[in-house]
Amino acid sequence: MAIRAAEGTVGGYTVLTHVPQPLSRPFGSAEPVEHEPIEAISVPTTGVAPPGTGFLDGIQRYAVVGRFGLTPVVRGYVAAAVMGRHEQSLSVESQQSEEFIAVNVQRLSDCQARVLEETGLPLYDTGETEREHPILEVHMAAQLVEARREAVELSAARRYLKTRREGWLVLDGSIAPYVDEDDSPRVLGLVKSHETQFLAGSDLRTALTLAARHRTSVFARRIGEQKEVHSWYLRLWPWEGRDLLFGLVRLERSPSAEAGVEASEISSWMLSERSPLSAPDGRWDRLVYPVRQVESYLRAQIGDWL
Repeated sequence: MAIRAAEGTVGGYTVLTHVPQPLSRPFGSAEPVEHEPIEAISVPTTGVAPPGTGFLDGIQRYAVVGRFGLTPVVRGYVAAAVMGRHEQSLSVESQQSEEFIAVNVQRLSDCQARVLEETGLPLYDTGETEREHPILEVHMAAQLVEARREAVELSAARRYLKTRREGWLVLDGSIAPYVDEDDSPRVLGLVKSHETQFLAGSDLRTALTLAARHRTSVFARRIGEQKEVHSWYLRLWPWEGRDLLFGLVRLERSPSAEAGVEASEISSWMLSERSPLSAPDGRWDRLVYPVRQVESYLRAQIGDWL
């Protein structure tokens, strides 16, 4: 094949039919912490998660259940839970959920607002739009649903961290909402998506072509004006012959004076969380099993919503 003949890599293609949506934040910045330039570092596979490690995840659901004129009425449900490990089993230690209605309140008559309030569900305002636009207003409701999910996740995390005074809390996503929390040094973010690229040039190539069971050097990324977190990439599974991002995750934690040593320790026990596989979930290559267990539990709790 021509690509291989020119020393390229073959494989990982996906047949597409639609142009993807533009990325909202394709680029970020990073400062070296451990090495400059970024290096690929082999990680031992003998690690075991520290006692008391918990895993957090959340789910969200929403549906347009009616309209007043052109104004959509959206019913939303969000939930989050933390499962803590005791010896070899996981059990629920913190849980939070909320069901509500999201609507453009300014467009409601007094009668319409009263009818919705009488459902007993909290009523959240999606915000005003320049002109009526039913699709845009559903998108705004979806953003509100996502914000409520993040809120219940934070609430569940706080409750868990207050009860468990030691051990890590691993969450699915960035730790940005947790940087101001007193227990933020015990929070570890497992980021599966890579829409924002923080590295560039040879550093980015090193990160995105990591071999399995390797991590990058630790780097710092900014959160807001005053805060930063330490981050590094880790390849959970071989990607050769697959997509460039297959098995690749990015880990985040609060800044640490022993960044490199602790990154290797964390990466080692994170590799142990690959088993059992999270299949048949389509994200199994980046979704560690305990996080999938939390998600499965929450889905079972919600059942056939609506």
